[in-house]
Amino acid sequence: MKIRVNGEETEVRLNLNVYDLLVALELDPVRSGIAVAVDREVIPKTEWQAMELRENSDVEIIRAVQGG
Repeated sequence: MKIRVNGEETEVRLNLNVYDLLVALELDPVRSGIAVAVDREVIPKTEWQAMELRENSDVEIIRAVQGG
């Protein structure tokens, strides 16, 4: 199925949840400093495994970085 991740169209498998998407993108879902919104709604980390993505979902992944 097709979804958008940070503005880029991406093909992913059916029944993919937010947690599995992060793993597929080689992001550590256990690491702190990651926030995810699906269709403009922030998804709490505790719900990442339960939140299944749908066709045309718009996913924004934000990562905090240190530096200055």
